[in-house]
Amino acid sequence: MRAAVIGSGFGGIAAAIRLAVTGVQVTLFEARDQPGGRAYVYRERGFTFDAGPTVITAPHCIEELFELAGRQMTDYVEMLPVLPFYRLVWSADGTTFDYDGDREHMLAQISARRPEDAEGYLKFVDYSRKVFETGYTKLAHTPFPRFSDMLRVAPQLAALRADRSVYATVAKFVKDEHTREALSFHSLLVGGNPFETSSIYTLIHHLERTWGVFFPRGGTGALVAALIALFTELGGELRLSSPVERVRVIESEAAPRHLLTTAARTDEEFD
Repeated sequence: MRAAVIGSGFGGIAAAIRLAVTGVQVTLFEARDQPGGRAYVYRERGFTFDAGPTVITAPHCIEELFELAGRQMTDYVEMLPVLPFYRLVWSADGTTFDYDGDREHMLAQISARRPEDAEGYLKFVDYSRKVFETGYTKLAHTPFPRFSDMLRVAPQLAALRADRSVYATVAKFVKDEHTREALSFHSLLVGGNPFETSSIYTLIHHLERTWGVFFPRGGTGALVAALIALFTELGGELRLSSPVERVRVIESEAAPRHLLTTAARTDEEFD
């Protein structure tokens, strides 16, 4: 069986690896000159710049891909724990905040700014856990092929006030402005606006406290390279600078055939 995966971002690479592990002959198409998608890397005058994500917050998800192939991720890339997770700096007044997974350390910093916010922070931690349990543990691995499937989980999301923004939700728990910003900036990491992005993103606080924050030695590009190395070892083929312009489905009595047309105007058939 031949399969095509369009796009070599983390999702595309992961799908390609999962298919290759089962023995499927996989071709991974990428429009740009290197794999990675949002994790694109720029190199200039001996320097390397990650254009997208710079930290990994759930490394076990990536480790699973190597384990499926009977490999160890540590043989391909080294993941370094980051402490603190983030250092926030407010240039206007020189304030700094070391954001990490140590509850007592977080409480000490928050209390130093406004003692009354300590209790609010603990309530926020509990809220973040509940959002994580629903939005990540229960729903992240649940497919929603039909609109009715989405409607069934609507009450759960409503109970968590997913209609509120991240910032508005955090503001319900703490009053100091710097603390509010420190607990609501995560949506910026995915290009979201904390004042508009759904409060579901508050689950990241619990996620990071549970699994930590990691940095691949060599940058995110090193992680992409490790995944591509695994993919090619499994017999997969990576096609760079090959944007797919059209997919045609040709019905037949045996099974439908899929023709992919690339920018080079060539057609290839896949199952």
